[in-house]
Amino acid sequence: MTNNIKFALGFSILALTFSSCKKDSEITKETEDYKGLIVVNEGGFNKSNGSLGVYKPGTKTYFDAFKKANDRPLGDVVQSIAEMNGKLYIVVNNSNKIEVINKSDFKSVTSISSTSPRFMVNIGNNKAVLSNLYDNSVKIVDLNTNAISAQVNINHWSDALSVLDSVTYIATLDNKVMLLNNKKQSLMDSVSTATGLSKVVNLGPDNLAFLCTGLIDWNSGNTLENGTIQIYNSDSGKITLSVPLSGAGYGGSMVYDASAAAVYFNLGNNVIQKMTLAGLISTYITLPSGVSVYGLSIDTNGNLYVTDAGDFNSAGKVYVYNSAGTKTNEFSAGIAPSAVWVND
Repeated sequence: MTNNIKFALGFSILALTFSSCKKDSEITKETEDYKGLIVVNEGGFNKSNGSLGVYKPGTKTYFDAFKKANDRPLGDVVQSIAEMNGKLYIVVNNSNKIEVINKSDFKSVTSISSTSPRFMVNIGNNKAVLSNLYDNSVKIVDLNTNAISAQVNINHWSDALSVLDSVTYIATLDNKVMLLNNKKQSLMDSVSTATGLSKVVNLGPDNLAFLCTGLIDWNSGNTLENGTIQIYNSDSGKITLSVPLSGAGYGGSMVYDASAAAVYFNLGNNVIQKMTLAGLISTYITLPSGVSVYGLSIDTNGNLYVTDAGDFNSAGKVYVYNSAGTKTNEFSAGIAPSAVWVND
């Protein structure tokens, strides 16, 4: 062995010895920060490319957060997200599951199996209600065990959910809102709505709004019946206001802005409208040509998040508007983004 080789070998051993003697406190490990705007991306139907992404407004960067944390895709048609007991419950419709992850690091905790799940809401006492698209019952989820503990037959397929006081309001595909007593976990009543029931939104004390998108001929595209927004009062148990819309839509989005005491809604086109609780409707935002609203979300500061699914095969877009209706940001997300949720 030459002197040069001996010197190199000795230096390597010395370096290795020095490195191995470092204290744990001196070794830094790179960790990901999952705070920011969480984007729910449905993905393509039967393509298993749905995702949960995080966008960081400060650095203007976006990444597939669930995949990065768990080294696997999330699943087929990521429908919705809900926070309960410090965990995030990610409802993955076509994969027939709810992924439960840590809010801090997005690591998977467990998975709950359920047929065609859609939305999930907390009803207190460590229980949640889960709607199901192809099932005539809603499920009761025990948040302590993360397992389905009961089911309640409602005789309808279920979709959007909202909780007011001790009642869960369940939107069905048959123009009925079913009322579930959260304490007894039993069906208590129902409310018939206008045609095309799509969304049920909590307006604060005693009132909810129902977005009904009307009826369109699937073959011709002609409008057969215009949509309606209805205000329901929980004290009287009646619809107290029905506001006719000027058109219809295949889908619809609606959110409530408490600071403005108004709802923002859309019928699947590029126009977002605003309605006061007195029923006055005005145009709020007209998006550029070629942009279409797929979903609306709002945060506590009145920032409106508008998602555009584009061609449903490539990255969609998210547009951010402040409470004055001025666009403040836009960014690309995953495939078919449908909702935005703030993780702070």
